[in-house]
Amino acid sequence: MSGPVVSVVIPCKGGAEGLALLLQDFTAQDFPHAFEVIVVDAWADDAIRDTALAHGAWPVREGTGHLPGAARNLGAHHARGEILAFVDADCRVDPGWLTAAVRTLDGGALIATGPVADLAPLHPVARADNLLQFADLPRERKPGVLHMAPSCNFALRAEDFDRLGGFRHREGLSTGEDVDFCQRATALFPDAIRFEPRMAIRHAGRRTIPAMIRHHHAFGHSRGQLRLLLTDRQARLGRMAVMAPAVVLRRLSYITGRVVRLAPGKLPATLLISPLLLIGAVAWTAGFRRGLNEGAPSTPAGAETQPEDG
Repeated sequence: MSGPVVSVVIPCKGGAEGLALLLQDFTAQDFPHAFEVIVVDAWADDAIRDTALAHGAWPVREGTGHLPGAARNLGAHHARGEILAFVDADCRVDPGWLTAAVRTLDGGALIATGPVADLAPLHPVARADNLLQFADLPRERKPGVLHMAPSCNFALRAEDFDRLGGFRHREGLSTGEDVDFCQRATALFPDAIRFEPRMAIRHAGRRTIPAMIRHHHAFGHSRGQLRLLLTDRQARLGRMAVMAPAVVLRRLSYITGRVVRLAPGKLPATLLISPLLLIGAVAWTAGFRRGLNEGAPSTPAGAETQPEDG
């Protein structure tokens, strides 16, 4: 093949120093085939463009103000590889990341994903922020089928990405596009998503409580407005103010249960940051109720069986 086997797509709206470190990781990949790295300069930042060029990546800039899903779609549009691999600019990737992704797809997966670990494990806010999002994806988890893959650690064949219509852009929503994509994929192919422990990344996480609150409020808002992974009954109950404490407790119990089941050695550290987890769960619940109460979207509700999810 004359072109690249894999196109890595990195949406970026700032943070040239972090991007530079991530791009250095791609010079250390043990992948034996050609690949390209596309940096989507989502906010027309010259520092991002210059950093991409300095590290042999291809900067793409078309307009400005792209939300993450739209930025990933733009990168995919310019990609030449038969496989698309997505990672975020505030992450670092293990040397075997590309190899593990391709082997997982070659093994029959429609979507490949892997662990999302802490880039700053000693920072309590960053650790809480990551655990609130990625409790299902510790390094300790064994290979197997999942119901959801985060777009910061996500790979699939370009033809399948196109067949599923890419990431949907919803006006006013900055998160949730990966959950929506995976829900559409698993509706057609229940075993579409596979977890591979060697396909590992480290995610920076938000470093301040206000930033964490904003993010998890937005995350809950998109989940509620799009009614992702929800039954009609759950949506009705979620709108009720009296049920808000129960939603918070369910979210916290789910996260703690994931730690106990998948990475029990991390339970003491999880208990130490439990006040931060509570703050994040409250923010998520407030956003979730807001999204539900804004009206039912065009996306249909999920199946009556609630899947594994936080």
